[in-house]
Amino acid sequence: MKIRKILIRIGIGFLAFVAAVLAVRAVLNFTEGRALARTPAEIKSRGIPLTAKDLGPPCADEDNGARLWKAYENMSVIPGRHIFKPGRPPHKAPDMEVRKLISRAWQDHTNGQPIAPSDRAALKEVILKNEKAFALLSDIGGKPCFLYRDPSDPVFSSLMPDAIQALGTERLLFFSVLFSAEEGDWTSAIDRLGVGLRLAPVMSLEGTQMAFLISLACANLLTQPLADICRGREIAAEDLTRLMAVLEPGPRRDRLALAWRGERIAFVEVGAYLLEGDLGDLGSVWEGRHWWHKIAIWLARPLVKRDLRRSLPSYEFLEAQAKLPYYQCRDALRARDEELQSKPWYAIASKMMIGSAEAAFMKTAKTEAITLASRTGLACRLYKSRTGHYPQTLDELVPGLLSEVPIDPFTGKPLVYRREGEGFIVYSLGSNEKDDGGRSTYNITQMVMPKDDDWCWREDR
Repeated sequence: MKIRKILIRIGIGFLAFVAAVLAVRAVLNFTEGRALARTPAEIKSRGIPLTAKDLGPPCADEDNGARLWKAYENMSVIPGRHIFKPGRPPHKAPDMEVRKLISRAWQDHTNGQPIAPSDRAALKEVILKNEKAFALLSDIGGKPCFLYRDPSDPVFSSLMPDAIQALGTERLLFFSVLFSAEEGDWTSAIDRLGVGLRLAPVMSLEGTQMAFLISLACANLLTQPLADICRGREIAAEDLTRLMAVLEPGPRRDRLALAWRGERIAFVEVGAYLLEGDLGDLGSVWEGRHWWHKIAIWLARPLVKRDLRRSLPSYEFLEAQAKLPYYQCRDALRARDEELQSKPWYAIASKMMIGSAEAAFMKTAKTEAITLASRTGLACRLYKSRTGHYPQTLDELVPGLLSEVPIDPFTGKPLVYRREGEGFIVYSLGSNEKDDGGRSTYNITQMVMPKDDDWCWREDR
């Protein structure tokens, strides 16, 4: 009898505990649900899009650069995501050899080694085979919009442009520029450079962070080694002017802000799946569907709603910071990233979707720094073509060649410039904010590594 009474009391206590938990959950779910409903409504009332179809203006087929890019993916000899045919060993795939060729030649060039004659001949053959596909890229650069996904598809699960193929394309374009420059054909070199640099920003119009980062990487592949191509080579004044024009950066920070708008929509979409408990639909995040997933999310739903409600304004903050130079927003971004690390256990959506936002801003600043140093270096060469000597200070380039003295996005101070013998060097201090004497590290082999981090343009004479 005593055991029975004990078990009954335990059962009653357990039921009372469950009832209390459910009551607290019901109250929290109601209050957090009402608060969450008000947050998107308030955001939407200010004209901020919260659905995939509202992310950008309508993109008609004839204006959509992504339609041409899809055609390019099929025409190009450069391998992308799907490079192997069923039943064919990977090492025998012919297009895999193209990827290895481009990668090997790129490593040689960025390490300061000569490209092997056999690789040089093979690259020229690949460029020739890809000429018709390159013609499509020229058309893409003039399109007003780029929408690879179906407008009605969720942003977070949409198939992106093939990043592997895009990066391989920019590297092959670089070699085309290099070979033309070596032959003294600067008209062809600049035309091909312009094709790649116009393509990259158009791809970012997809409106997602991934598309934006791919576009930055593509631009860097062409601009970062440009100084090495130009150094010591005779370039006519009109060609220097054209080079400066194709390096015009455009509204890069506006494109970063657009990317954060897209990420806000993806955050809302993922939050909706979390609240419904359909974690299996998130694919790589949670594979499969299990009943305990749904029960756990059902119990935690009020707290998930709280996380969604409190995190949504973060995107407005990130979008506003995107309009500022990196040196002005760096501290605020780092503080926000540290705050994210201290979020409670139930902050599933914010930890998964927001992550370290500063990285995207730093990559943007790197691209800005490379472009600024390149345009300034070209302006110095153009100045010499007109006066017979390089400027003593960057102020001499304003306003005739530059609209203002270029400001380092990492320090907020003018780019470092000094005369060295008969030549000069101009550079940004880079993300480590240290003066490494103009030395840069091209090949990054790990996520965090000590490295020379200046982005420079140098002329010896």
